[in-house]
Amino acid sequence: MGIHLAEQTMYFLQAVLLGGALGFLYDVFRIIRIAIPTKNWVTFLEDVFFFLCAAVFTFFFLMQTTFGQVRFFIIVGECIGATLYFMAVSPIIMKISSTIIKVVRQIVRLILQWLVLPILRLIRTIVDTILRPVLFVVYFVKKSAQRCNYRLKVRAKVLYNQLGSVFTPNKRKYRRKSRSHGSKKAKKIRSSKANKIPHA
Repeated sequence: MGIHLAEQTMYFLQAVLLGGALGFLYDVFRIIRIAIPTKNWVTFLEDVFFFLCAAVFTFFFLMQTTFGQVRFFIIVGECIGATLYFMAVSPIIMKISSTIIKVVRQIVRLILQWLVLPILRLIRTIVDTILRPVLFVVYFVKKSAQRCNYRLKVRAKVLYNQLGSVFTPNKRKYRRKSRSHGSKKAKKIRSSKANKIPHA
């Protein structure tokens, strides 16, 4: 199916507009990078996503205009539109966007400095005043529990020693008895030996 010259001219102008729109889409990604700095790999992914979007838009444009047939004048029109956009419109948009981003950042800093930070400090002081008595009570209960535990241990040791002294024999008395019994045996042995020795 042939395309007349008037239709080709209209499609060419539409391709130029599409190229300008794709250039504006790329500037959107650039503005996002200025507002939110990203790493190199994120920038690479954004570029890949942009080229995929450009390919999809070009495909649908070709389906609507030339029934999916790739025409050279359409590709040229897109390139011309993107070039005109980046030469004439993109610098103005980027300057305006950078200025807006700077102003917004300053406003956010002022809001954080004069509104949010005092509120956070007030909340912190309120929380501290509420938590201090609670922390003191917890500390007191913990210390009292430790003291009670220590006293119970001391009493248990004392009770254990008392019970041990009741149920176990006295070692000192046993040693004294064994020593006295041994001395009696030694005396008996000595006396028997003395009696056995004949008198001269």
